[in-house]
Parts: sequence; structure tokens; C-alpha cells
Amino acid sequence: QGTGEHNTMFSRALLLCAVAAVALALPSPKEYKLTPGHYNTKGGPVNDKINVHVVPHTHDDVGWLKTVDEYFMGLNNSIQNAGVQYILDSVMVALEQNPDRKFIYVEIAFFKRWWEQQTSEMQDKVKTFVKNGQLEFINGGWCMSDEAAPYYVDMVDQQTLGHQFLLHNFGIAPKTGWQIDPFGHSNTMGTLFAMMGMSSWFFGRIDYQDRQVREASMNTETVMRPSASLGDNVNILAGALRGYGPPGGFNWDIFSSDTPMQDDERLEDVNIKSRVDDFVNAVMDYNKVYPTNNVMFTMGSDFQYQGANHWFKNMDALIHYVNLDGRVNAFYSTPTVYTQSLYAAGRTWSHKDDDWFPYADNKHAFWTGYFTSRPALKAYVRANSNYLQACRQMELQVNTGHSSQTLWNAMGLAQHHDAVSGTEKQHVAYDYARHLSEGAAECAMVIDVGLQKMMQVNATFTRCLFLNESICPATTNVGDGSVLMALYNTLGQARSEFVRLPVSSSQKLVVKDSTGAIVPSDVIADGSQTSTLVFKASVPAAGYSAYTLAKAATPQENVFTSTHTLKAANDAVVENSFYKLTFVNGVLSSALDKTSGKTVQLKQSWAWYNSSTGNVARDENQGQASGAYIFRPNATENVLMADKPFPVSQSAPTLTVTTSASVQEVHQVFSPWVSQVTRLYADKKFIEAEFTVGPIPFQDGLGKEIVSVWDSDLQTQSVFYTDSNGRDMQRRQINYRPTWKLNVTDPISGNYYPVNSMIQMKQPGGARLTVCVDRSQGGASLANGSIELMPHRRLLHDDSRGVGEPLNETGVTGNGLVTTGIYRLVLDTDTQDTAAIHDAAQGLTFPLLPAFASHGQRKAVVQGAAQWSALKDALPENVHLLTVQDNSFYGKSQEVVVRLAHLYETGEDAKMSQPATVQLNSLLKSVTFSNCTETTLTANQEYANMKRLDWKIDTAARPVTRGAFDAATLTVTVKPMEIRTFSCMKK
Repeated sequence: QGTGEHNTMFSRALLLCAVAAVALALPSPKEYKLTPGHYNTKGGPVNDKINVHVVPHTHDDVGWLKTVDEYFMGLNNSIQNAGVQYILDSVMVALEQNPDRKFIYVEIAFFKRWWEQQTSEMQDKVKTFVKNGQLEFINGGWCMSDEAAPYYVDMVDQQTLGHQFLLHNFGIAPKTGWQIDPFGHSNTMGTLFAMMGMSSWFFGRIDYQDRQVREASMNTETVMRPSASLGDNVNILAGALRGYGPPGGFNWDIFSSDTPMQDDERLEDVNIKSRVDDFVNAVMDYNKVYPTNNVMFTMGSDFQYQGANHWFKNMDALIHYVNLDGRVNAFYSTPTVYTQSLYAAGRTWSHKDDDWFPYADNKHAFWTGYFTSRPALKAYVRANSNYLQACRQMELQVNTGHSSQTLWNAMGLAQHHDAVSGTEKQHVAYDYARHLSEGAAECAMVIDVGLQKMMQVNATFTRCLFLNESICPATTNVGDGSVLMALYNTLGQARSEFVRLPVSSSQKLVVKDSTGAIVPSDVIADGSQTSTLVFKASVPAAGYSAYTLAKAATPQENVFTSTHTLKAANDAVVENSFYKLTFVNGVLSSALDKTSGKTVQLKQSWAWYNSSTGNVARDENQGQASGAYIFRPNATENVLMADKPFPVSQSAPTLTVTTSASVQEVHQVFSPWVSQVTRLYADKKFIEAEFTVGPIPFQDGLGKEIVSVWDSDLQTQSVFYTDSNGRDMQRRQINYRPTWKLNVTDPISGNYYPVNSMIQMKQPGGARLTVCVDRSQGGASLANGSIELMPHRRLLHDDSRGVGEPLNETGVTGNGLVTTGIYRLVLDTDTQDTAAIHDAAQGLTFPLLPAFASHGQRKAVVQGAAQWSALKDALPENVHLLTVQDNSFYGKSQEVVVRLAHLYETGEDAKMSQPATVQLNSLLKSVTFSNCTETTLTANQEYANMKRLDWKIDTAARPVTRGAFDAATLTVTVKPMEIRTFSCMKK
């Protein structure tokens, strides 16, 4: 039950506390006759009985144990017997047989494939099922996304991909969120669902302690208030299901052994009375933990209904005889109908402001390992998110003959809760990477052709795919020619960034900008054949700047490039205009924030937790290993073991240092498999730490979970903060949950949270340290003044949650995965503005994208635009250009979808938290709009027509007025944390 056997589900295992008696008295059962094959399945909710909403469904992972293609076609069944095409074939036949039957479906990545294989006659039948309410698309995303690892931009994109398909083919907009399998739930997911026009959101997994408290108090359904900045505008009902399978004994899938309904008295083993009694008992067990006279039974599970008749024939009989019995009222339903019934109850609901992380299913099983699992895939997904935005911006300007659609589809798959989460089998992870690679290759052609046309250059632009490994033939093999480089900026603001390129150590090169002027540069030499050239580039908003890299032609050109060699040291001091860092005995010892004049004692170290093998000599949770999902350090196996990680080496790191006009660098080697470069760029208010971790050694038979730890003298009062999918910061407190008293069983993994963009700690009235990340990973503050992040893990055991193999990535060499990444630290005070923090985070998430064109001649001639921006004017600094996209693939031929997101929370920053105004018709240079209509987040309905339920809650209202939109002047005011979406028609 659940994503296979992902979990130890609770529905039949919980020991419930005493609960209040059911409000409705249960009537006595009635006598009835058996009528095999003749069933009355009509019905709906009533007021005087317990209403049982029977919801037939399947949960179809778009990749997990098998690839998305294998799952759809039913291939590789030796791993798992699952074929989605057969599920949909079978369900449509069953729906046609009885108009009372209903079915819900989620994953549009699968449904679109199936739809395109159907005849027009079948498509018409399906449209009829949708129109009459038999088939309802719930959630409606390309996949059921994860909620810990994805960035909010990608969550919006994958939902939009599915929603646009449904709008184009069925004219509908999904009304209900359905996140039944993800392993914890974020406030951002609730916010986004509300912005899509949804009123409710159901899920199958919450912490086992939380569930016990909620079931005891009949508080399993509550109203989420996911964003203080957006107030009541995004309130949404959240319902915690008991898993997502049927009640015990009522699974009638073709692979199940549960007893069917037998009502033919000519045969043996007639069981209708006992089956009805069992069902009513299950209803009563559910009803005592849900607050109204409505319960929802999820009749289905992973890849079920390949033989839909097995299910529906038994459910028809069940509904018929249960209603004849008369004690409860059962009928085919959907989560949307269930939501309407809850709203009609007219009750006042409890509320919840915090999110649902971390999730544990027992005392030593915190699902916090997947926050980090498969770090290279997580990085690849994040990189392609930025590349997709560049691709869309370019194709809107230039007809290239290529499309961003392939990458959009691949990114949609990658947000699945067994994709970017890192919880899939290895061959499936490779397949996700393949899809992304193919999509990125198509977008590379969009950008290549676009740049050629814009610049009017007869050359092919290519990417250097291994720049993170300092490999780029275009820049290391310049020779006597030159390299034309276009740096693309996807952000809506102009930016100046330092660019790092690998170059040959034997050649002196100069950099020239788009006007031909020489740009000063520095070369960092480490004694190898490849050095690193560093220069500062200026790039306009949503556009590119051209730079040329060529051999220095004269001595006068030579002086613009300075070479700096790394020198060994034990101690070092490096500084720029914002910070001064002191290293003692090879490690960071203190940091001075020059703006405030405050010095923080700040030590950084690298360490590893020994992963539990599950070989535990104790009764409780014996056998629970650390795995792809679960992070369980060995400290919880034996209280005598250290509760702190082991250092990666017993020796002090070796240190080499270099200083230049552009950057000052400290290179540290902590162990043969962990190294780091700490950088201070000349005028940047962040401390950059670029790390390389791996291959993680395993010859000692120990799984290892690697952490970077920053220990300081800040008095943080056990409080820290993490972002929610790149949006609102969430307050965290060590060993604490806001809505129930936590029984601390795993003080390490139980305090880990997902970090998508940043983790922060601060001393009230004092210093504040923020660490920004370049990909999702787990993070925590386990002691006052301490932050740790986990960028890599390698495990030798499976955690018994379904994936069936250890998380042991061997990488390209077979010796183990090597991952590189970047942290950016901002040290300031909690009274300073937060613009520098957002700049550091945005720079990591949306880095400049280089493309290279080599030339045989010395001078690369650009006949067209050497510098170009898609925008007439840069956007305000607090507004993110989330989307500007030609929507002709699904929408109208001249439609452009524009999304603008405010980057700041209410009250976060005195200047940047103010509303910002944008004139849409002055947004793009080459596109003028005849009109723009504000829509819901996924552009599938007009915002003015959106109808969401207004839930009554047990606390004071938080009214927030939305920013104004003037349709006549196409002027929009964007307020803190708003995302405003528009469907604009080109003139």
C-alpha cells in the first residue's frame, strides 16, 4: 500500500486514543434480498447518515522501480507488474458499463500518451465521461510532484504542462490537490494549489506522532494557512488520509487475494452479510477520527485497475448491499465531491501555519535522507530549469525551427516524487537524466540558431557540459584563433557576475567585451596544464552579452591579464570590501562583517555520519537501515556512540592561497575525497565555498552521509530557518513541532529539513548567517550557532521502503560518484536588509549561461547585436521574471504566458518588501500585446472566474488585498510573495 511498499503504513497498525462518540447514532441493519448482477449504485451524500465516499483511483508513478516508458507499456514486469496503458483501457470500458461509476486520474504524462493512441470515437467517449463527472482529473499535473526537492518554478511548470493539456482537450481546470504519496508536504505546495484555484488538498503521509494526536482529537482535516504574506487568499483545506489504499480486506485488484463479494445463493460461501458488516466496521473506525459525517475510502493503490472489472464489479455489489443494509450511505464519489460535502457541513475548522516536514513512519525512520539522495541528479534538474527559461525567452524572439517542449516534458517528469527526490532505482535515474539531456540538446539548438540570427554570426554555438570539472575544449584550445562567447542571463534584472573559464596554462589570453574593449582578467594557476581565467561580465536583463577570448596580440594587451599562483600556507587572511576571513591551522576560524563591524567566530568542517545498517540488537525498530528515503545515523543504534559526525580526516586541511584584483581564494584539501575553495570576489557581498566530494570511500563497509558544518558563537536560541521550495522562510526549532509535543527519538535526522534555496540562523539583535545552496539538500541546526548541510551520501543497505537497492552511486568511473557544488554565505545582522541574501540565492539558482563559437581567424566578427535584452526595461529588483512563454503549443496561436513573482515576504526588507509595479505592454521589446487577461497560476482559467471555497477557521482572519491590475493600461502591482499570471495576446 502506498508507493508499493514505500512505507510502513498506519491504517491498520495505529493504536488510537479514546475519541468522542460519533455524532450520528448508527441505525440497525435492515433485511434485504440478494440480487446477483443487479445492483443499484446511484446515490450521493445525505444529512442523516455517515456518508462513505467511495473513490476509485490508481496511483501511477511516472518512474520509480521502472522507467516511465516501461511503466506505460508494461515492460520489464519482472521488477513490477504494471502497465498504465492497460489501466486506462480497462477503466474506460468499466465506466461505459455503468454511468454511476466514477474514477479519478492524476498523472497527465501517462494520460497524454494514452490519449494520443486513441481513436476519435474513444476520445469522444472519454470527453463524455469527463463531462458527466464519471472521470475526474485530480491535481492534473504532469506528475505528482515531490514537495521537498523541487524548486517552486519547476513545480509551477509541471502543473502548467498538465493543466494546459486538460484545458486544450477537455476545457476543464482541476479543482482538488491530490498528493497522496509524497513524503512530507510543503507550505509552498499549498500556496500554489490555492493559486491554481483549488480549495482542498489531500495526502496520505504525515508523521506517525502527528497522526496519533490528530486522530485522537478528530483533527485529521485542517485549514492550512501556508503564507503569512498572502494571508487568507491562499488558505486551503488539507486532509490527512489513512494512507491511500482501501480499508483492510477490500482490495479487489487482480493481484490481490482479498475476498470478493459473493451473493449468488446457488454457489457456496455467500458472504454478503459478513462483507457488509466488515465494511461498516471499517467505516466506523474511520469516522471516529474524521470531524464530519463524511469519510473517504480510497479504493485503489499503485498501478491498480489493470483489470478494472475486478474492482468495479465488487464495488457495485458493495454499494448496493451496504445501502440496503441502511446503517451507512455509500456511493461513488471523488475528492472534489468529498470537499463539497465537508464545506456543506458548515463547521469551523482548525488551522495550521507550519508545514508537514519532516515525516517519520516510526521512531527511527525519519524520511530526511531523500532531501539529499542523488545530488548530481538534483543539480542537473536545477541547471536545466534555468536552461529551460533561456530557451523559452529565445524562442519567443526568434523562429528557430526547434522547441523548448521536449525539455518542458522532461522537467515535468523530473519533478515526480520518485525522480528529483532521488528515490528511484539506478536505471530509472539514468533514464530521467536521459530525458533531460535530450530536452537540453533540443534547447541548445534553439539557443544556437537564436544567437546566430541575433548576432548575425556564421558560426555554431555550443555548450561546455563539463565546466564544473574545468573541462571546456572551446576555451582550452583557443590557439591562434578566437572564441566568441555569449553569456545569457535569464533574470529580469541586469547583472554583473564574475565568470570562470578553464584555459591552457601555456597561453596568454585576453577578454574583450561587445564593444571590443579589453576586460581586465586574472588567471589562477595551480601548476597544472589548465588554469582558471576570471573576469567580470555585465549582462542585460533577459538577454545576452558577447565576449571574445583570444590570444594576446601585443605586449600592451598582455598587461590586462594577470597570473596568480597558489601558495602553500598554514594560516591565511583574505578580504574584500565586505568581509575579512581568517584561517588558522588550515581551517576557517573567524569572519568579520565590515558593514556592521561585527566579528563572528566561525569554524567550518567536513564530517560524515556512519549510516545505520539496520543490524540493531534491540527490539524496537530492529532492522531499520539508512537508505534512499531514510536518514538514520548509527548514533541512534547505541547511546554510547557519539552523536556527532566523524571528521573526514584526523589531520588538519592543507591550505594554498592566491589573491588577485578579481578574487581571493583559499584552497583546502580536507581529505583525499573532500576539497573546497573559499572565495571572496572583489565587490560581492557573499562568501563562496565551492566543494568537491567523492568518491566516498566504502571499503571499510560503512555507509557515509557527508556534511559541511559551520559552528559559530551566535546565540540562536535553538531556532533556525529554511526556505519552502525557494519561497517563504519557515521557522524551525530544535526538537520541536508547533502542533504537537514531539517525543524525540532521533535527535539528528529528526531535526533535518529540506533546503532548496537557503538555511539561516541569527542571534536576536546580533549577527545573521545565511547559507545559500545550488541544489536541494538536507540541512539542520543541531546546536546553538551551528548549521550543517548534507551535500552527498553513499549507502550500502536498502531502507525497506520499496526501492529495493542501496543508494550506492558509482559515477562515471565506477569508483563512486563525485559531486561538486557551491555554497554562498551571507554574513550580516538581523537588522540589515536582505537584498544581498536574495542576490546570492538568485545568482546560484539562475547562473549566467555561456555558449561558445570558435573561429579560425583572430577576430570574431559580430554583424548584429553583440548585446541584447528581451525587455524594454529591466524589472524592479524585487520582481522575478518567472515565465515568459509562447503558449501556442497548447493555447491560442498568439498567446504568451507571463508570470511575475515578488521575491520578498511582507516585512522582510524595508525597501524590497514594498509592492512593485510593472507595465506589461512595456515588458518585451519585440512583442506588443493587444490585451492581457489575469489568470490562475497555470493559465487555465480567468482569475475573475476562479471560485474557491472560503473555509471558516478557529482564529482571526488575515485579510490581504491583492495588488491591482488595470486591464486598460496593462499595469499590474505585485505585492510580497504574489505570483501574478497573465494570458497576453500578441498584436
